[in-house]
Amino acid sequence: SCEIPRGCIYGMIGANGAGKSTFLRLLAGVYRPCEGTITVDDMPVWENPAAKSRIVYIPDDLYFLPQSTLYRMAKLYHSLYPHFSWERYKNLVKTFGLNDRISMGGFSKGMRRQAATVLGLSTMPDYLLFDETFDGLDPVMRKLVKEVIYNDILERGTTTIITSHSLRELEDTCDQL
Repeated sequence: SCEIPRGCIYGMIGANGAGKSTFLRLLAGVYRPCEGTITVDDMPVWENPAAKSRIVYIPDDLYFLPQSTLYRMAKLYHSLYPHFSWERYKNLVKTFGLNDRISMGGFSKGMRRQAATVLGLSTMPDYLLFDETFDGLDPVMRKLVKEVIYNDILERGTTTIITSHSLRELEDTCDQL
């Protein structure tokens, strides 16, 4: 059993194979639990679109549609998430300095991570699940991503769960580890 307080940044640290990614996939409803139930605000997550529409999961292994642009991916997210905000999307694209009209195939690892963050935050989720959030980001971008997450928590009360292999990476970021 696990309870994560609303409106906080909760960090999970562990070695490879410890179950961090599996836990996030269970919370997001990507995996069905073998036993027990996963609930968010007393709603089961598995096969529950209403619960899933409030959660965004940004995995460690990012996937974008082949030959897609960030803008085309945003249109897909808009069709899947009822609270997707185009205004927020445009602001975040500008904040991160991304070109949303060119193929993401040419994006660096860090730019792909930024694009995933833009898409995830644009869904206006109540729950943000980040798996290895800062992997591939340079120090300036790490700081920017942290600021954007902090603002989301302060302005919207978003609950954020971040996994990492590094205690140093999260110790100054999280409310609880």
